[in-house]
Amino acid sequence: MLFARAIRLPGVRQAPSAISVPGAVALVLDDHHGPKDAFMVGGEFAHFHPEPDCSLHLTLPPGAASEVLSGGWGEPHYLAARGQIPGSHLMVYAPRDPVELEVVWKVLQVSYNFARGSWKPPSP
Repeated sequence: MLFARAIRLPGVRQAPSAISVPGAVALVLDDHHGPKDAFMVGGEFAHFHPEPDCSLHLTLPPGAASEVLSGGWGEPHYLAARGQIPGSHLMVYAPRDPVELEVVWKVLQVSYNFARGSWKPPSP
């Protein structure tokens, strides 16, 4: 259900991930204006891992990444944990129920807006 929503975001197309395991499906923006750290490779800003895992890797702005981590919704990408890629790269756990679906959907929308160059931090 999350992927079905994501693929309908304006300007997003699906493609085989250029950086993940076989069977992973990427969300790609061909017309992207976000910072370099908003992308994994090319226009790929997120990808879904194949079943049975169904987690996803995505990129987030630093403040949003820390919120996801502190909320227990994901963990640093293993290469980010080693300092090999920016800390904005996370693995987000697959939602297990409708409530979690809504939370992960919001996280994915932040990633999308970061990649589009339209993300703005929330006002304090």
